[in-house]
Amino acid sequence: MSQPLSGVRVLDLSRLLPGAYASQMLADFGADVMKIEEPGSGDYGRYMPPHGPGGMSLFFLAINRNKRSTTLNLKSPLGRAILLRMVRSADVVLESFRPGVLERLGLGYEQLKEANPAIIYCAISGYGQEGPARLRAGHDLNYQGYAGILDYNRGSNGEPAMPPTQLGDLAGGSYMAVVGILAALVGRTQTGEGRSIDVSMTEGVMSLLPLATTAYLNTNNAPKPGRSSLDGGLPCYNIYETKDGKHVTLAALEQKFWHTFCTHIGHLELLPFHQPRGREERDEAMNLLRAIFKTKTRDEWMVELADIDTCVGPVYTIDEALNDPHAQARGVTMASGSAGDTFHTLPTFPRISGVEAVQHHAPTKLGEHTGEILREFGYSDTEIEQFKAQGVI
Repeated sequence: MSQPLSGVRVLDLSRLLPGAYASQMLADFGADVMKIEEPGSGDYGRYMPPHGPGGMSLFFLAINRNKRSTTLNLKSPLGRAILLRMVRSADVVLESFRPGVLERLGLGYEQLKEANPAIIYCAISGYGQEGPARLRAGHDLNYQGYAGILDYNRGSNGEPAMPPTQLGDLAGGSYMAVVGILAALVGRTQTGEGRSIDVSMTEGVMSLLPLATTAYLNTNNAPKPGRSSLDGGLPCYNIYETKDGKHVTLAALEQKFWHTFCTHIGHLELLPFHQPRGREERDEAMNLLRAIFKTKTRDEWMVELADIDTCVGPVYTIDEALNDPHAQARGVTMASGSAGDTFHTLPTFPRISGVEAVQHHAPTKLGEHTGEILREFGYSDTEIEQFKAQGVI
């Protein structure tokens, strides 16, 4: 069975995390991703610590398998001409420059569409291609702050807490880009025409708050952090410390799960507090639950409740999460790398029938496939040598 994106050709001009993770997902599902990098320097992610097998950045290793790398100087007229030739037989162009950069080079969507009306052009930026903040500098943390999500992620002292992962880059950028690209590919089968996709990482993060934003937009009151039903406001849906200083999650939102939980632990007095009436009842129930959970270690609770439908689970470390028997049975890691330099990373999810989590191309050295790719686009070995001499590749 062929992979679902077999035959789709992607030109990835992006750098760092958002674009690279998006194009790796496309590559894992069968797309031919050509990573186009600046000669001599390449993607900045290549050099970010820590470093792993063969001295390559683990940052780069995590998000750049199954691609081919070519170098191309887009500041030179000849380099831009080469890219335009590539665009004529490509399906997708992915970029993450500040708005207007490629337009000034003559490589924006309108220019590329002249070369290939069917091209799908996806631009990932912090704040979108239009609007007064379009050129503002930023990184993941800034996007989360602007989107309002940091205000809902507060530490024990009530201050906004540093996020544990790059929600802006990944959820706001990578996943939004993949959704847009796949939707545009499907649409093109009906019309034959390409589309421009404007991915704002700030808007992508904001999309993770559908419940809170809808509440605000329709009542003019934003839910208070830690007080709504799904972020700490309910005793039945919360995180509790155990005897050994570890933690468990209790998510007995449905009455049936709450009844089963309270009955099994022998505390029927908790039954009326499934949906507390006011802060006093909430605090009373939570204080009782805190005391109850501290009577056993985390793993003791897991053993006791293993076969009971109560929606109780452990708070795992990354080590525990990856080595959990269920995760191991599902195969949540994959091995890849070049000869003698094996490393492990996460495969692309979700799982699609007929698609195996395998490496077709190891994370590449800078420009490793330049000659191979240019020959595919009709350039001769003599021309390729001339490009090298002129600093075009």
